[in-house]
Amino acid sequence: MSTKASRVAVIGAGPSGAIATDALAKEGVFQTIRVFERRSGIGGTWFPTPHLPVGVPSLSDLISGNADAAVSIPTQLPAVTPVSEAVNSHQHRFSDTAIHENLHSNIVPSLMSFTQEPLPDTLSEKTLEEFGPGAPFRHHSTIRGWIKGIFSRGGYDKLLELDTTVEKAEKVNGEWVLTLRKIVNGRNYWWRESFDALVVSTGHYNVPWFPELPGLVEFDKAFPGSILHSKHYRKAETFKGKRVVVVGASVSSSEIAHEILDVVQGPVTVAIRGEPIPAFGWEPFLHPKIEVRKGISKFDPSTGDVHFTDGSTLSKVDHVIFGTGYTFSVPFLPEVQKRVLKAYRRLPGVYQHTWNIEDPSLTFVGMLGGGFTFRAYEWQAVAVARHLAGRAKPLPPIPEQLEWERKRVEEKIGGKNYYSIAPNYEEYFEFLRNIAGDPAPGTNGRKLPEFDPEWLKIWQGMPQVKIDGWKRKRLAAERGAGIPKSKL
Repeated sequence: MSTKASRVAVIGAGPSGAIATDALAKEGVFQTIRVFERRSGIGGTWFPTPHLPVGVPSLSDLISGNADAAVSIPTQLPAVTPVSEAVNSHQHRFSDTAIHENLHSNIVPSLMSFTQEPLPDTLSEKTLEEFGPGAPFRHHSTIRGWIKGIFSRGGYDKLLELDTTVEKAEKVNGEWVLTLRKIVNGRNYWWRESFDALVVSTGHYNVPWFPELPGLVEFDKAFPGSILHSKHYRKAETFKGKRVVVVGASVSSSEIAHEILDVVQGPVTVAIRGEPIPAFGWEPFLHPKIEVRKGISKFDPSTGDVHFTDGSTLSKVDHVIFGTGYTFSVPFLPEVQKRVLKAYRRLPGVYQHTWNIEDPSLTFVGMLGGGFTFRAYEWQAVAVARHLAGRAKPLPPIPEQLEWERKRVEEKIGGKNYYSIAPNYEEYFEFLRNIAGDPAPGTNGRKLPEFDPEWLKIWQGMPQVKIDGWKRKRLAAERGAGIPKSKL
């Protein structure tokens, strides 16, 4: 059955938080909607943090799953405490984002936008420089401006509390009690607020995931700053004259490799353990200034050498950039975080990536991937809003929800395979649309259209745009005098 709520808290003011806020507001039944964002501006993972020094706080904690731990909370609230490294460090709290100066979307506007909020046609100077006047992608500044517009046009700025971290959310006597913190006059101010329901829209691009490799932690200690994640990439000039290894065959790995190939020492070495992303194939790595090796077998902290599973070695490596994705983390939800730490890179105990099975007054928007992400957020948000308004169709019985999760774990295990909605896009969208139903008569609730097969055709054609771009760069480089063709 639906959960009738009066007071709702949204955690996060990125794209998923924006559409969740809009969907909730348009139901017109909630007495209180509050949006909490720990960063100083709207945008979520699209909010740039160039002023923050990059760095991995503790590789051993990241590898073991002990990073992003909950902080100690004063026993008596409200309270004021001094600023501290444990509580306020952006590195330890993973509040910096992956935005770099040349980051663009990789999804065409017609699919990346929400159905009632099209992305602007305006192309930034960076976009025109990178892709030309017919560019199908948008610079990160354009995406962020679009997200900000959803808040401002809807008048939702008044619901927003920036620079505010949700440090804990727990159910007490039937309501969600949030412990909140923000900087006031140079000190941490702590207080509590209570709600009937939570919409968690913090995303899953905060805590980097690193594989466990022999010598990795020791290498990082011997050469501080040598081990980075794609989240920490900011600009190519940082790697000028450096010997660099990029790990992984992800979109971020390929884009970073291409960004730095003209400034690094020698070719960019890309370590790929298995096969590349099927949609892109090997084209991203065929550039003559990129060399592909098998996965890394070990790091030698005494020499700075990196060894690969094909038996080869690269000597005196300056930087290794891991494009290996992220892991889920919700330290403010202690019971959920316990489940997360026991699972493999997924959000356990959550039905259809959206509803907490034990208590559906706790919901998640934006904790999925695999394509159509912003559009999928919209479908989640409307289904959640209608559910919390008491207007949605009932969720299946708990045993059926648990069986959905059991089967998915059995088939997908964890990681991207688990939280990806590909290739069953239509099935997922239509499930959420069916749960949401139509807007209540006389309301401004958002109406979800049927899944359009044309969306899938557009989606399937998108990779070719990127492939063509990589191919143009490769052919131009191969025409250059004295540049040998790349070899796999």
